Amino acid sequence: MISNSDESQRKARRITSLSKQANDLSTLCDIPIALIIFSPGETNPTIWPNEDEAKVIVTRYLSHTENEKFKNLVKLETYFSSKLEEKENNIRKTEQRNKEKKIEITFNRLYEGKVNIFDLDATEINELLKLSALTQDKLNDRKKRLEQQSHTSQPPSLLSNFE
Repeated sequence: MISNSDESQRKARRITSLSKQANDLSTLCDIPIALIIFSPGETNPTIWPNEDEAKVIVTRYLSHTENEKFKNLVKLETYFSSKLEEKENNIRKTEQRNKEKKIEITFNRLYEGKVNIFDLDATEINELLKLSALTQDKLNDRKKRLEQQSHTSQPPSLLSNFE
């Protein structure tokens, strides 16, 4: 059985820890926070940071309309759904980059003669074909841009002065 002294010390440690967390949250989020803790068997609540500041914070909160109170409220489910979607997108992007990197390595090993084309499976060959087509498209785009730059930046020909 836990003695009253041990229980009160445990409660005091928990309140101290909770108060510290509230202070950290208030600082990190730049928001006012008040704690009002009612314990069973006690008539007076524990109030943090102090009674006057807690009254100001609670009064300010209660003075807002219902719409103002819930304007910035985000449902936990919505918050975690968006975070989950963000993480899944990051994973997909990472997997795609890893897949592209792997096929580039395969291409380089093939080019260097470290692997034989007959050692590759159909999926790897298809990926190499996609890489080849993508590289060809990039080269064609670059060629077009260079041609456009050379046409627009060429100095007038000397012969045009005599015409």
